[in-house]
This record gives sequence, structure tokens and C-alpha cells, in this order.
Amino acid sequence: MAKSIKEHGLSIAIKRSKKRVFIEVTMLGKLTHEDYQVFVPLIDKALKNVKGLEVDLLADMRGFKGWEFMAAWDDFKFGVKHRNTFDKVAILGNKKWEEASVAMMSHLMKGEGKFFKERDKALSWLLK
Repeated sequence: MAKSIKEHGLSIAIKRSKKRVFIEVTMLGKLTHEDYQVFVPLIDKALKNVKGLEVDLLADMRGFKGWEFMAAWDDFKFGVKHRNTFDKVAILGNKKWEEASVAMMSHLMKGEGKFFKERDKALSWLLK
């Protein structure tokens, strides 16, 4: 019998127009501390180079299965560090707790956050 492979990690797409940067992060599987050790420096470097531009984020959590303990702490630290970075944050998911987390996170950040179940609607909101 073939052993099933449990993929996990964060993939990043960074798109730029004249005055706006759009970052899309896809969260897959159960995230580890090692995933964040790769992810955070990449995002930090990208954000360092876009000073003065609007920055929006789409976090696709549809394939997300949770965090290992240290990864949850890494995610919290990332959120606190970048709470004033993003003008708009769209969370794309399919779980009630993801939707509830957007309401909670919206009070802690400078920008606007919104939950979506459909990618097209999230993109439409972000890009208007």
C-alpha cells in the first residue's frame, strides 16, 4: 500500500502595479516552525522594498489544516509585527473559526479585513 504524502507549507505570490502591491499567501496542510523560518524572511524582504505603496494581502486557507505549536506562535508574532502593514486583508476559507478570526483581527490592525468563501469575490474586493 502506498504511503500518503502530507504536504504542508506556505506559497507566496507577489504582484505589483504602480502604487499597489498585492501579496497572495496560500497555506497548505499543518504548518510547522520551519515553514515560518522560510516564509517570514521572504515576506519581510518583499515588504522592505515596497515602502510608500499600498499593500494588500489575500490569505488562502482552504487547504489549511492547522499549526504545530511553535508555528502558531510564529504566526501570532508575524501578525503583530505586520498589523499596520496591510491596507486590506482578505481571508479565503471555508471554516467558521476562520471567519470569526477575521472579525477579531480587524480590531488589531490598521487596515480592513474581510472573510470570503470565493476567490473571485475576494479578488474583486481587494482590487477595487
